[in-house]
Amino acid sequence: MVHNKGALEHELTSAARRLLAEHVDSVGALDLVLLLHETRDRAWTGGELCAHLRCPEPWARAQLGRLAAAGLVASNEDRHQYRRGRRFGTAVDELARVCRRDRAAVVRLIFAQPPGQPAR
Repeated sequence: MVHNKGALEHELTSAARRLLAEHVDSVGALDLVLLLHETRDRAWTGGELCAHLRCPEPWARAQLGRLAAAGLVASNEDRHQYRRGRRFGTAVDELARVCRRDRAAVVRLIFAQPPGQPAR
């Protein structure tokens, strides 16, 4: 089933839109959040994440830092694991659910938002 932007807007809470605007501003960041969320019992090294996502280590470090600041990643030396933060935990669950049904709509929403502005 394909959803239009209006339908997606009604499915995403303001917390999920705020998560996108503040911490998930690219498809790569979305992939990182979803990977950590889906493998929440695993602690990844930076190298493992980069190999899996095919991304440069400096970018991954910066993204992990942003996610840690949001309370979504726990890091211990070079091990990084999803942590269901109080502020955005439900929003990540919701984002993962919506992405499973219509990832393209979430990607369009990421690209449609001005930097620093909540996704609509």
